[in-house]
Amino acid sequence: MNEGDYQRRISYRLLLTTLWATLLLLAVEAIGGWACHSLTLMAESLHTLVDGFSTVLSLVAVTSPQRQMGREVWGHGRAEVAATLVLCAFLGFTGISLGLIALGQVGQALTGASDAFRVVMDPQVLRFTAAMVIINIALGIYSGYQARSLRSLTLKLNTQHFLTDAWLTILMVVVLLAIWQNQRWLDPAFALVLLPLVARSLWRVLNEQLPMLIKPTAIAPEAIAHVVNQVEGVTRCTRIRSRGMVGRQVWIEIYLTLHPEFIEAAEAIGEQIDALLRQQYGPLRTQIWYESARTHQDTFSDPDITSYPPPSGGPDWH
Repeated sequence: MNEGDYQRRISYRLLLTTLWATLLLLAVEAIGGWACHSLTLMAESLHTLVDGFSTVLSLVAVTSPQRQMGREVWGHGRAEVAATLVLCAFLGFTGISLGLIALGQVGQALTGASDAFRVVMDPQVLRFTAAMVIINIALGIYSGYQARSLRSLTLKLNTQHFLTDAWLTILMVVVLLAIWQNQRWLDPAFALVLLPLVARSLWRVLNEQLPMLIKPTAIAPEAIAHVVNQVEGVTRCTRIRSRGMVGRQVWIEIYLTLHPEFIEAAEAIGEQIDALLRQQYGPLRTQIWYESARTHQDTFSDPDITSYPPPSGGPDWH
């Protein structure tokens, strides 16, 4: 097993464990919130749902290198779009509903209604929630350590997303303790605080992690051609494609026509091009197809066309 496969396997196992722990916490919060009529737990369950979606995106990014030719970088397809739209619609509808209920309870309390706050905190629900929060935070800290050790971008982004709001989850447990001590007015009040933060958390996921799977061109073909044509021996550079995000991960495919005198040095030319592109644009993976100018065809249909690196090779930047 090479180093890249080892890194992906460890990252995959950690992310899968994180996903299961997140789903368990989600179940405890959703069921406990419904049973105890706690708006705080229900609002926090929406936040946990966003964390689960973040982990799923990271799992897709980690497992997608199994696809050939580096197409994992632009594997943003119908499944990701549909899941994102469904999640946004669900969070929007549920969040607005919880917000209206919370505002209604606050309004009733201001008018002097004695039964405005309907939450009844069950000690068993509180214990389960606190235990799962501790487990998830400990797992997040360990994943962060492994992300630095493995230099895994996907694991790092997922861990950063989770740990950024860890303080909020701890504060939620403190609020639940206060509610258990008959400070029931905190339930709708803290829910109103949580709901906007859920929207912020979702935006952060869509802005930082979903782009790892997007399809648009990462680098202008003209810019890549300008760099490639500086290498001695290259006579023509065509069919340039790039996907991903500059500075994070980019996949580049290039078709080169080499001068006949340099065809034997094709591999060295490929390494030089890869180094120049990395120097210019940061982490990337190149797939370079080349042929001699003597046998060049515009369709690149020659069966003797070779590539650098081989389709299954190339550096691993996850």
